Amino acid sequence: MKKKFSLLLFLVLTIGLLSGCSISTEPITAATATGLWDKVFVLPLANFITFLYNILNNNLGLSIILATAIVRLVLIPLYLKSNQSTMVMQEIQPEMEKIKKKYEHKQDQASQVKMQQEMMELYKKYNFNPMMGCLLPLLQMPIFLSFYQAISRHPLIKNASANEFFGINLGATGTPANWILALIVAGLSIYSQRLMNNNMTATIKNSQQNQANNIMMKVMTYYLPFAMFSITIGTPFAFGLYFLTGAIMQIIQFLIIKKPQRKK
Repeated sequence: MKKKFSLLLFLVLTIGLLSGCSISTEPITAATATGLWDKVFVLPLANFITFLYNILNNNLGLSIILATAIVRLVLIPLYLKSNQSTMVMQEIQPEMEKIKKKYEHKQDQASQVKMQQEMMELYKKYNFNPMMGCLLPLLQMPIFLSFYQAISRHPLIKNASANEFFGINLGATGTPANWILALIVAGLSIYSQRLMNNNMTATIKNSQQNQANNIMMKVMTYYLPFAMFSITIGTPFAFGLYFLTGAIMQIIQFLIIKKPQRKK
């Protein structure tokens, strides 16, 4: 149920994201920033990209890549916590199923309260917080939207002398370069999802739960890359660099995290 809810939440948020990508096209500056969203999220990120642009020999594309990498590095502790929570969830899943089966035919309030108490004791035993699984996707949405607006509304994105990256117009949408980048991003996303899916399949022991997870994983394996593919084509090429950097770092991060775990 929790995984179904997380998937549904992700789908709804992504649809909201796609519809929210056209919130504003006005260049973001201190003078044009209005409201809490612009001043707290979009403007500081745009200023950070400008700061990197000034110290990277006026290379806007490289500045966006580096800004993405730095933000991802700052968020690594949260990613690690979320990954740890997922692993614990997989580990205790059989015990959770036993508790649920124990009270399967007991729908009275006293039995339900007792079941919840046993669940809480199980969570406490493994130091598990069930809310951590939803925290990361919820946190990623404002970061995602902030990057989109900071990039698409950056004053330099439409500046012909500043918005080229290896001869590619960073502000262009729907061009052959966007399609090529979208294919690369989708391919990396599929590879990343399969890495995580293989890890989940190897750790889930309950066959019924394993079957339910396999369905969810197959949906995510192809839905997420398709969403990223579509967004990369229809948004500025510069935003595709954000996707590309994030996908590469996610794979590297996963491989680094898994390395010590294999040794254990």
